[in-house]
Amino acid sequence: MSRRKSAVELEELAKIKRAQAAARLAERSANPKVYKPKLDVDYTQVYYRNPLDITQSLKLKVANGTLELWGGIAAAGLTGAADAGTSVIEVTKGSKIPIVKVRWYYGDDTAVTVPATAAHGRWIKFYDVKGGQSHHQIPFVESGVTPDLAATIIAFRAKLNTAGETDRIIGTRGRAELIIGYGNQYTVLARVSA
Repeated sequence: MSRRKSAVELEELAKIKRAQAAARLAERSANPKVYKPKLDVDYTQVYYRNPLDITQSLKLKVANGTLELWGGIAAAGLTGAADAGTSVIEVTKGSKIPIVKVRWYYGDDTAVTVPATAAHGRWIKFYDVKGGQSHHQIPFVESGVTPDLAATIIAFRAKLNTAGETDRIIGTRGRAELIIGYGNQYTVLARVSA
């Protein structure tokens, strides 16, 4: 068992956290980012056959750059139109419909040391910006008439099992995860690291 922290120790930790929060706020105020609106032309409307309920086709928007990096709509098991005989449900921000998706980042061997600031300590990052952003996610399902989770996991591993696809998508230090869930509530089904 760990020992309880005294009031003096807790106050010291609280002072450090308050200083970090103030430093983050000051840094954000001193370096405002230019607002870049997300335009509809930057996204493609896709349909996704829900492996949890095959009578549903989920309607989503996916960034064009992410679709291109993954290999296109068909490589993710998505379609441009809803399957016949399925009910269409539009998934928007805040929807609590669990989705199976792949999230990944491209990493290379060039380590970048991020120096320590008042807001955080020093850390090493291996991910790199590719296609205008560093981290990507895309809905993913096994392309077939009746997709299920087991077949989707096999299709995910098969996609990232070839050296060419692994190098192109996640590089030499990247990672890809097949997850199911919504928002911050998710479960990792499979993971591939380079």
